[in-house]
Amino acid sequence: MTLTTTLKYRILFALLALFAIPPALADSDDYLKGYLDALLDLQFPDNTVAVSALRHERGEAVLATHGCTIPEQRKTIESTLIKTERVRAVVWENVYDCEPTATAATPPAPSQQTPSEEVVVKALPPVALFDPLIADPRQPQFAVRYQYYETPVDNFNAASVSFGDYFPIASGLFGSAGSSQIGLQGAVFALFNLDTSSSDLVNSDYWIGVPVSYRRGRWSFLGRLYHQSSHLGDEFLLGTPGVNRINLSYEDVEVLASYDWKRWRFYGGGGYIVHSEPDLEPWHSQAGIEHIWPDVIKQLDLVAAADWQTEQERDWRLNRSYQLGFSFRKHDREIRLMLEHFRGFSPNGQFYTDPLRYTGLGAYFDF
Repeated sequence: MTLTTTLKYRILFALLALFAIPPALADSDDYLKGYLDALLDLQFPDNTVAVSALRHERGEAVLATHGCTIPEQRKTIESTLIKTERVRAVVWENVYDCEPTATAATPPAPSQQTPSEEVVVKALPPVALFDPLIADPRQPQFAVRYQYYETPVDNFNAASVSFGDYFPIASGLFGSAGSSQIGLQGAVFALFNLDTSSSDLVNSDYWIGVPVSYRRGRWSFLGRLYHQSSHLGDEFLLGTPGVNRINLSYEDVEVLASYDWKRWRFYGGGGYIVHSEPDLEPWHSQAGIEHIWPDVIKQLDLVAAADWQTEQERDWRLNRSYQLGFSFRKHDREIRLMLEHFRGFSPNGQFYTDPLRYTGLGAYFDF
């Protein structure tokens, strides 16, 4: 876009803002957020920055970004919004710096010169570069869910719980090429049958992985090697004589790519099982989409997500997982309350060959 064209757009936008919008509408939250978001999109198209909230009592606009920024970028954005005289201050939410890039205003002597590709590793970065997938039934996170299970042999009320998290260990692995991290993921997934007298533990899966993540602009990537082992509950074994126990265990290599646009997120990828017991067909793939409508009810965001997975072991038949609900975020913490529906093959350990459909309600906790 030429400079002349850009100036035309800015003048047109300013005229519309000043003369084409009725005063009552111009004072509304929806208009002000739309006005500021449009200004951000126009002047900073390469940054995934949007207004997440307005605090009228302080005259503040709260900005959120899915990508990293540098302090100079944030200062420019803040100055641009304050100059509109519609906000007095700007507050950043969940912001983190991009990995430092080498600059050389005064080049050092040849013997001391540092190449721009120098790797500067930092320990314990504050945030993850690749966000968890909302609708994926197997994400390492803290959650408790009620689900009504429909299986080929039985229908029952179930409780599904998970305890897990991502711990970033180091960042800056690829120098100035982009933001990067290596970390550790671990989780336990447990399924309980609520229709039994003691709410029997049916299955528990133990999951641990080493992820390497990378972000550049709107794109983020995740590659990881992880291990999962599955175990049937004692109560289930005692109450189900003759069950054919399978010692399911495998190691998998997985690669995922994610693209953020506005309030949308699109992702896809796949993986290969390098070792398994019993012997499983190795290939699998995954894709999904997520969207957030901010402040639908006061500070509650409306969240929708869909996840689709296929596996060679199940003749590439589709697993479908959908979630819809509300999210509340404060001080880098998030709680989601989600309606969910799943149809496909069971994600629970040795039941991986069993068709399953469930509908339920889940609470998710992001620390």
